[in-house]
Amino acid sequence: MQIASGRTIMLSSESALRDFKAYYPGARNQVCVVRFATQPPAAFLNTDPAEVIAAYHLPANYFYLPNQFYRHKNHQLVVDALTILKGRAVDVVICASGSKEDRREPGYYDLVNSEIHKRGLEAHFRHLGVIPLPHVYALLRASTALINPSRFEGWSTTVEEAKSFGVPMILSDIDVHREQTAGSARYFGVDDPVALADHLMQAAQDAHGPIIRNVVPHQNDNVSAFAASFAATMRQAAAENVDNSLATRK
Repeated sequence: MQIASGRTIMLSSESALRDFKAYYPGARNQVCVVRFATQPPAAFLNTDPAEVIAAYHLPANYFYLPNQFYRHKNHQLVVDALTILKGRAVDVVICASGSKEDRREPGYYDLVNSEIHKRGLEAHFRHLGVIPLPHVYALLRASTALINPSRFEGWSTTVEEAKSFGVPMILSDIDVHREQTAGSARYFGVDDPVALADHLMQAAQDAHGPIIRNVVPHQNDNVSAFAASFAATMRQAAAENVDNSLATRK
C-alpha cells in the first residue's frame, strides 16, 4: 500500500534496503535509510544496578538477553549453547527479560521453558518476565555482555542501547547486526550453538567482576546525526510530495 501510494519509503538499515529491492524490484518510490540512535533518559539511570542485580538474585557476572519470546528471536539456540557449556562444566548465567506472550504462537514460551527444565538449566537461564525500563537499563549497564541471537532484526533497539553504554555484544551473524556494530561485536551463526557457547565461555573467563557503565561520551553526536538524517528525509519527502502534486495538476 505504501509503495502503491507513491510515498517516500523510510527504512532503518542498508540491510532492509537490500531486502526492499529484492522483494519489490518494480518500486519507483524515493527510498531513504535512516539509522536511529538512542538517548537513554537520565531519570532511568538513577536506579542502582547493584540493587537491581540483588533484587533478581543474579550473580556478579551474567549475560543479558532482553528479547520478547518470539520464535525468530531464537531463544532455543541459547538453551542449546547453555547445554553445551553445562557439559563442559562451565557455569554461565543468562538473564532474560521480555514478554512471553506471542499471539502468533501461544505455546512457544512453554516449549522453550520445558526444554530448560528438562535439561536442568533453571539456574543458568533466568527469565524475569516484563520488567520496568529502568531495570532494563540497570541490567544492561552491569552485564558481562548483551546477547541477541535473533534470526531477523530491522535495526535492533537492544543493540543500539548496548552501544550507547559501550556494553560488549555477542550477536547472531546477520547482515543488520554487522552493519549496526561495524564488526565490533562477537558473532555466531543463527544455527550454531557451539560458536555461541565458545563466545560465552571466553567472555565469562575474561570478566573481572561487575562493571557499571555510563553513557559513552560520543552518544550525543550519534543522536544528533540521527536527528539530522531524519529531518533531511522529512524535507526530501515533503519536496517530493510537492513535486508530485504539481505534476498531477499539470
